[in-house]
Amino acid sequence: MNISELLGMRYKNLIEAQVDKSPDELVVSDDGSKTFFIVSRELFDSKLQPLGYEIVVADGE
Repeated sequence: MNISELLGMRYKNLIEAQVDKSPDELVVSDDGSKTFFIVSRELFDSKLQPLGYEIVVADGE
């Protein structure tokens, strides 16, 4: 599994990621909130959470 293909665009700034995400998406990070990714809840639950990614901004926010 190539995790880079699943994650998509990388954000260095949390505010930019929050602005770009839709209400049904999450902002996640795996490196102590230095890099952010916008992903679906399904992708997070099935692939990213087991790899240690954490939700920084929940869906609906």
